[in-house]
Amino acid sequence: MHKFHHRLRVIKSISTLLACFIVTFLILYVIQKKENILLGLASIITSPAILITDFILVGGIGAAFLNALLIFFFNFILIRILKLKITGIVIACLLTVFGFSFFGKNMLNILPFYIGGIFYCIYAHEELSDNFVPIAFSSALAPFVSEIAFQVGSTESSYVGAIILGIGIGFIICPLAKKMYHFHEGFNLYNLGFTGGILGAVIASILKLYDVPIEPQYLVSTEHHFFLSVLCSAIFGALILIGLLIKDVHIHYYFKLLRDPGFHTDFTKKYGYGPSFINMGIMGFLSMLFLSLEGQTLNGPILAGIFTVVGFAAYGKTPLNTFPILLGVHLASYGSNTPLFSICLSGLFGTALAPIAGVYGTLWGVVAGWLHLSVVQSIGIIHSGLNLYNNGFSCGIVASVLLPVMNMVSEQNAKSKLHLLKRHKVYIQAINRHFETQKKEEIHEKNTTHSH
Repeated sequence: MHKFHHRLRVIKSISTLLACFIVTFLILYVIQKKENILLGLASIITSPAILITDFILVGGIGAAFLNALLIFFFNFILIRILKLKITGIVIACLLTVFGFSFFGKNMLNILPFYIGGIFYCIYAHEELSDNFVPIAFSSALAPFVSEIAFQVGSTESSYVGAIILGIGIGFIICPLAKKMYHFHEGFNLYNLGFTGGILGAVIASILKLYDVPIEPQYLVSTEHHFFLSVLCSAIFGALILIGLLIKDVHIHYYFKLLRDPGFHTDFTKKYGYGPSFINMGIMGFLSMLFLSLEGQTLNGPILAGIFTVVGFAAYGKTPLNTFPILLGVHLASYGSNTPLFSICLSGLFGTALAPIAGVYGTLWGVVAGWLHLSVVQSIGIIHSGLNLYNNGFSCGIVASVLLPVMNMVSEQNAKSKLHLLKRHKVYIQAINRHFETQKKEEIHEKNTTHSH
């Protein structure tokens, strides 16, 4: 017990030191850049959060981090109020929403979705705690709120319309997500991305019908790579250290997790928090290694990709089942005119298809990654860039197409093996009959000899 309390104190100390380091480093960096955080935050809140809008470029790095931390603590406080257990999917939800706070989500455009989710729980007589994750993920469609509120006329009626739309989406997202899950059977870890893509396509089509203008955007920062690299490295290193200190984690525990296919698997429940945190830290460094090899600098959208990977490292992703996806995306880039930024973003988010590599093998994982880069380039036009989880939408389509093909090939291979085994059995039986006949003949000859 004494040993446990000592470890707990060490973990708290590491967490406190990490928080102090982040805050101090951030404050000094903001002071050096001479940024006005409040004006930057106002710019973020009133910006059209449509793909691709890097909040670091829109409001400055200080305002972007303030926005992200506000959203993180908002969700964390809700989790504590609802007394939710910190499972793998809750960790994935927290870090994904945190990551997208640098890239499309702000405190204003996400709130209507939570209100709509609460209304749904009251209407359906369901517990809010049971629906927190899909409600939080539903903010993938946050750009709809920002677009209608601040870009389409910017009148009192447009503000009201944006709020009503957000509440409506939050209200229907939970039952919709449950139905959409069956399309890919869990082989796309970003189910809400697929759901958001379908729903976003419908709403975007309605807006186009009534000639509501939706202007595409491409705002990406490039000047904060070193600062963000240091910050991310500190966080991922701390995760590994905390994972090692949570309890007596032997290396074979993590190797068991490493070999897990990642299909319908909550690592925190199956292997504990220690191996899960270690995996999260390692996946963070693996993501940064992938970006470094590709030559991509860190920015808001890339941070969203990294923290999504780290979050889902507690719920399905491992280095072994994500590597084939990254390789497939990289191979697909050869001979194409796809920008480096899109390749890297598609690689990070494409790891939602990790269960395919885990269950069906490395080759199918490479095929899934290759297809994902192909599909994601064109799929955004369907929802006009208003679904932040565009890669999740693409992954859902890829998984839905590949799944029957992979099952067909697997079934055919199984039939071939069964046929081979049957032929082998017949062959063995023929040999046994031959030996039995030969033995009977020898016995008969011996009996005949003895009788004479």
